[in-house]
Amino acid sequence: MTGRRRSRTTRGNVTAVRPAISAGRVRVLGLVFTLVFGAFGYRLVDLQVTQDPTLTDAVGRHVERIELPATRGSLVDRHGRPLAITRPSATVVVNPRLVADEQIPGVVAQLAQHLDVDPARLTEALASDKAFRFLQRQIDPTVGQAIMELGLPGVWLQEEPRREYPNGDCSARALLGRVDIDHLGISGLEYLHDETLTGTDGVSLAEVSADGHLTIVGGESVIHAPIPGEDVRLSFDRDVQFKSEQLVAEAVAANGADWGVAIVAIPSTGELVALAGATRDSETDEVACTTENLNFTRAYEPGSTMKAISIAAVLDAEMSSPYERLSLEPSLHFPLDDGETFKIFDWFTHTEDTYSTTEILSKSSNIGAATLAERIGAEALYDEYRDFGFGSATAVDFPGETAGIIQPFTSAVALPTASYGQGVAVSPIQLVMAYNVIANGGRYVSPSLLRGESINVERQVIEAKTAVQLLEMLGAVVEHGTGKAAAIPGYEVAGKTGTAWQPCDHGGYSDCEDGHPTEGRHYTASFVGIVSNDLGPAFTVLVVIDNPRRLAVGGGDVAAPVFAEIASYAARQLRLTPVAAAQGEIGPVRAPVSTLPTDDGGESTQDQ
Repeated sequence: MTGRRRSRTTRGNVTAVRPAISAGRVRVLGLVFTLVFGAFGYRLVDLQVTQDPTLTDAVGRHVERIELPATRGSLVDRHGRPLAITRPSATVVVNPRLVADEQIPGVVAQLAQHLDVDPARLTEALASDKAFRFLQRQIDPTVGQAIMELGLPGVWLQEEPRREYPNGDCSARALLGRVDIDHLGISGLEYLHDETLTGTDGVSLAEVSADGHLTIVGGESVIHAPIPGEDVRLSFDRDVQFKSEQLVAEAVAANGADWGVAIVAIPSTGELVALAGATRDSETDEVACTTENLNFTRAYEPGSTMKAISIAAVLDAEMSSPYERLSLEPSLHFPLDDGETFKIFDWFTHTEDTYSTTEILSKSSNIGAATLAERIGAEALYDEYRDFGFGSATAVDFPGETAGIIQPFTSAVALPTASYGQGVAVSPIQLVMAYNVIANGGRYVSPSLLRGESINVERQVIEAKTAVQLLEMLGAVVEHGTGKAAAIPGYEVAGKTGTAWQPCDHGGYSDCEDGHPTEGRHYTASFVGIVSNDLGPAFTVLVVIDNPRRLAVGGGDVAAPVFAEIASYAARQLRLTPVAAAQGEIGPVRAPVSTLPTDDGGESTQDQ
């Protein structure tokens, strides 16, 4: 065979040979798979159990409807000065679900340094399973900002309005009333004018995170803007109110009395310029402004201040005149059903044979008033009292206002005692409005707590000429009668003193309290007067001091000096021009320093 190459071919079944795998390679692959599945498992547990703030925000983010509270209107005085205002405040809230159990003690410790809340209550709130809890509402915004700077988990602020009274707790607070935590009026003028003061809340939509924060700047869309409430301008003068409260409190303290009130009113409009009140704490003996508006809610027996009203009825019926002279009995006796006799005396000794009707009023004669009242009779006097406004609440309809007690005079002693203000009960506001009738030429003008409110002349109570006569007769009370201490420089004052017995718990009028300087009797001293200048009556002032515990307990001693102080101050604040004869002779109108009664007594002008 020559150099020829043979081709070789393998025929038959072909068997593939599997390469061998080492044990080391298997272990490596197993480890890799274990690590991979372990990583996935760890991530799954981490997502299910551990909170991720980023994911929490993303999941919790939602669009929320937010109410925009309307600003409550202000209460302002007659000159526009604030009496009650609304300011923004901070409310601290928390989402307890965002506070871990181990964080609670530390969060409570930091919050307790800023909030006026018991730490136990804070702990209870933070341990709650709820998503929202109040911690403290309506605190000062600076305190809220200090809390936010702490960066506490789950804690944030909400803005809420807070009602404030910038003139303090003793500036008509009993009259202004208050609001509840949700800014709704619940007492006083806040309640009476709640509808006017309360605005209309607005609505907005905002993207909010789980912890209550807005998630993006500008992420809030206002749907309806809030409409603020309207301001209410009251008839009060802030300064006259404050001064009246101060002087009444001083008089209550100086006389050891239980309570006292004062009212300043403008007859022509019915506007109430001041309504003051003070009470003495029976346990601590401290005197403070009252939290109850006694001028509307307290009924008491007024005593001789009612003589002007009973004599008005007699004059208006033309059954007497200011100058008629009457012979007065030393005493009047009335038989009672039980066989006893009721006797009426005067506080002064009769030194004259006769007394004019004017002198009966100026000297404050009980016998004279009762004698005159017999001329018109029980029914006519009762009707006249009702027409003057006694026995009915005023048009103000203040919450808790009393109607007083005026019932038909059916018993033998009802008419004579009612003629000098015993056996009937009135409120201070009723008495002021009755004297306003005299100042208004016989017209009853409803009282008003609002400045510039339309005048509501309800009725003509007495003839205009009768009102003029009474004004002159009441001037005689101050000029040379029981009310001399009520005179003020530069003005004409016409008024009446009152010293009334008040019934005890058992219904009688004596031995109410052991150790009282006058047989335990409970007295109420008062003075009500009308201040005039050349243009006529300008304003009326009433002062009532209940249960004075000094030797001098009469209205002329206790209440009239306080009247002079308040009236003088009010004349200056209301810029009342003095009478022409006094202009240039007196400086700025200031009241003389009144001499309050002391334990060593002094001359008394007490009248019963």
